[in-house]
Amino acid sequence: MSDLPAATDKPHAKYPHVYAIVRIDSFQPSENGATVVKVMATRDQAEREAARLRDANGGKDCTYVVQTTRFIGAPIIS
Repeated sequence: MSDLPAATDKPHAKYPHVYAIVRIDSFQPSENGATVVKVMATRDQAEREAARLRDANGGKDCTYVVQTTRFIGAPIIS
């Protein structure tokens, strides 16, 4: 699960939820230490991809977490 403060998973009336995969680099200063790598349409997709990235990059000083956020823009095609 995410080490970041979680947004509520309660659906938003106006904006659909999406799930950002965030790479956290332990060697970077906090203002540069997090990068959004991918955004997925479902939590399950995002959790699987974050686990894959953690496995693939296990020797690096980073981890991947999933963060709920809102999509503002054109409708998402799923």
